[in-house]
Amino acid sequence: MSDAEFVIAEINRRRKRWLPGRVILGALGVVQIFFALPWLFGVSPIWLEGLASSHHMTRDGVLGIVYGVSALAVAFNPRLAFFLFPLLLVALGLQFFFFFYDHGVGDVSHLFETIHLLGFAIVVGVGLFLIPRREFGRSSKLRVVSD
Repeated sequence: MSDAEFVIAEINRRRKRWLPGRVILGALGVVQIFFALPWLFGVSPIWLEGLASSHHMTRDGVLGIVYGVSALAVAFNPRLAFFLFPLLLVALGLQFFFFFYDHGVGDVSHLFETIHLLGFAIVVGVGLFLIPRREFGRSSKLRVVSD
């Protein structure tokens, strides 16, 4: 077994596979897709109509699809969190950039931007699957040796 294979095997062995967390992440993904699909066409599914321009909603729809599909993928297969987390960080960075840009231009209201906390929750939820789980009852092979 090579060093790379060993590291990947250890990461996969220690990755969290907490079922309630996966269900919550999957539900967040479904809700995000519910909002994002109409945004692709410049409309809002509920109370947010008229609070943002259509091109802002279209851009947020694309980012929302990225969030939602990533959340569903990690909910079904937690090993994908390692690969999707950097993509979600880039999407979150783009969303923050356009938050400040669109407020300067006046294309969006503050109320509309609160819905993006859902995307932030998805990024945090996917990030939680990267934290190694602690195994109880198993001793580590590493020992602290004092002089």
